[in-house]
Amino acid sequence: MKLLYTTLLVVVYIIPAINAAQCLSGQYPPKPERLLPTYVVNLDAPPVERWQDLASKYKVELKDLIAYLKTFLVEISPELQYLVDLVDTKLPAMADTLPAPYGDEMKGISQASGLPLGEVVLYNIFYEVSSLCTSIVGQDEKGNIFHGRNLDFGGLMGWDKINHTWALTEKLRPLMVQINYTKNGQVLFKTTTFLGYIGSLTGVKPGVFSVTINERNIVKGGYIGLIEWMYNINRNQSFITFAIRDMLTNSESYNQTVKYLAEVPLVAPCFYIVAGTKPGEGAIITRSRKGSDDVKLLGRDDLWFLAQTNYDNWKKQPFFDDRLTPCIKCMQEKGKNQVTFESLYNVLSSRPMFNKETVYTSIMEPATGRIEAYWQLCLDEEAPCRPW
Repeated sequence: MKLLYTTLLVVVYIIPAINAAQCLSGQYPPKPERLLPTYVVNLDAPPVERWQDLASKYKVELKDLIAYLKTFLVEISPELQYLVDLVDTKLPAMADTLPAPYGDEMKGISQASGLPLGEVVLYNIFYEVSSLCTSIVGQDEKGNIFHGRNLDFGGLMGWDKINHTWALTEKLRPLMVQINYTKNGQVLFKTTTFLGYIGSLTGVKPGVFSVTINERNIVKGGYIGLIEWMYNINRNQSFITFAIRDMLTNSESYNQTVKYLAEVPLVAPCFYIVAGTKPGEGAIITRSRKGSDDVKLLGRDDLWFLAQTNYDNWKKQPFFDDRLTPCIKCMQEKGKNQVTFESLYNVLSSRPMFNKETVYTSIMEPATGRIEAYWQLCLDEEAPCRPW
C-alpha cells in the first residue's frame, strides 16, 4: 500500500514538476507575521526547569503532535513499530541514560506539559530516523559568509486532503520557534526549532559559527543506533542533534566544531553543514555513524558556495527528489555578488527547494549572530509544489 501511495505521488506531483524548477526574486522580506516567535532558555537555571514555562504554554500543541506521531510512525518504516511499542516501557527509562542535561530537560517538559515522559523522549529522538532539508553556505566577493536552510519534515506521514499537504507537517507548524540560549545574562547561541525539541537542528553561535543538519538517505539509518542505545549495546555515540547543541554550547571555534562533528560517533548518519566567520570557512560533512565519508570545503576548487540536500553530493541525484541541481543552478544564476539574506531566501523559496514538506526557512550570518526564521507553506495555486 505504501509503495502504491508513493507511486501515485510521483505520477501526480513529481513528474509534472520535473521541469518546473524556479529561481525567484522578490520574495524577501516576507510579511512580518511569518517571522517565528523568539523565546529565551536560561542555561543558568536547573535543567529540569529550563523549558517548563514554554512547555506549559504549548502543551496542547505538543499533545496533538505526539498523538498523531504515534499513530502514523510506522508509515515511515515498519521497523519503527518497535518505537511505538516501547513508548511506555523502555523510553521513559531512556531519559536517564542520556548525557546531561538532556534527560532532565525532557523530564521538565514532561512535568509541565502533562505528557508521559516516554512520549517526550519519542518526540526528541524522532529526527534520528526521518527528515529532509536543503542547506546552503555562500561567500560573497568580500569574503562574508552566509548560511541558509529549509527544514522539510513530515513526508509520508498522512496526506491532508483538505489542505493538500502532509498532516504531520501541519501539526509541526504551531510549534516552530526561535530560541535564544543565555548564560550569565548573555546570549550564548540561537536556534530555530520546534518547541519541546531540545536538540539543535539549526543554530548560530555569534562570532563563531553556524550549523544545520540534513538527513542522509541511506539504507539502515538511525533506527539501528537507537536499538543499540536503548538496549545498552553501544552508548559510545551521540545523538545527531545533541552533537550540534554540544558544539553550540561548548565550541570556541569553527575548526573545533568541524573536527568534532566529523569525528564523533553518531546514532544516525547525516550531513552537517557548518559555516564560520572568515573567508573559506564552510564545510559539508557527510557522516556515517562511525566517521566521515567526505568533507567538502568552501573555497576548494574555487567553490564560493556549498549546497546540500539529502543525498551524497558527489553522486547523481534521484530523479524523484533532485533539489540539489536546481539549487546549484539558481545560486550560480544569482552570482557571487548576490550572497545576501535576500538572495538565499529567494533561492530557498524557489521550487523544488521549497515544497510541501517545507516548514521554515532560516538565514544566518555567523560573524554577527544575525538569524531570521520564517514559516513556509507551499501552495499549488502559485506554482506546482512537489510533495518533497
